Amino acid sequence: MPSKILLSLVCIFLTFSAKAVSDDMSIEKQFIQAGLIDIHSIDPTIQVDLVNSNASNNIFRENFYNGLTRAYLQEEVAHQLSLAQSILKNIHPDYSILIMDAARPRSVSRKMFEKMQGTRFEHYVAHPDSGSMHNYGVAVDVTLVDNLGNRIDMGFIPFYQNRFSVYFGYAYYKKFGLSDTQKNNRQLLQDIMSQAGFIPLSHEWWHFDGIHKDIARERFNIIE
Repeated sequence: MPSKILLSLVCIFLTFSAKAVSDDMSIEKQFIQAGLIDIHSIDPTIQVDLVNSNASNNIFRENFYNGLTRAYLQEEVAHQLSLAQSILKNIHPDYSILIMDAARPRSVSRKMFEKMQGTRFEHYVAHPDSGSMHNYGVAVDVTLVDNLGNRIDMGFIPFYQNRFSVYFGYAYYKKFGLSDTQKNNRQLLQDIMSQAGFIPLSHEWWHFDGIHKDIARERFNIIE
């Protein structure tokens, strides 16, 4: 009898594991069919930790990407990011760009928007009707890490923490602003990304568009 119970548990585990892999591949397949490429096929030195693929790393507490570990972008944007990495390495050889989010299906953006709607963070998620630049595979959310993988201090960021911490951090930032170190670190990130042709987003220091919105919408199809 115990062996039958064990066998049943193993079967259940394998079923859920297979589903997770299938869902992961489904999202990845969307990106590949849209002509996007894995950033590591261009530059394996760029670090990847997709916050929306780990429920403990985003304030929604949801795994939107089903464990996907690869970051996908339009090819030209991937090359831009590799250029930014090279510029950074020339200044700080021990630093690296860390991708927190890259291409994102609009179906995921819609779920996020619905969860954020009516809160003070609603503007952090583009309205799904018009589509985010993430939905076209031309935007990245990035930060910097050292050679041990530790994130460089940039101040307030709505990732890697729960919603209470985000609200507290947001309020603290609004009241006291940034330290000189945080300002310098943000400036470094903006400088290397701008030199590589990225367009920063004023209210999100971590978000950069590789192509102007109007051009992206003309050239690429939205990833549903």
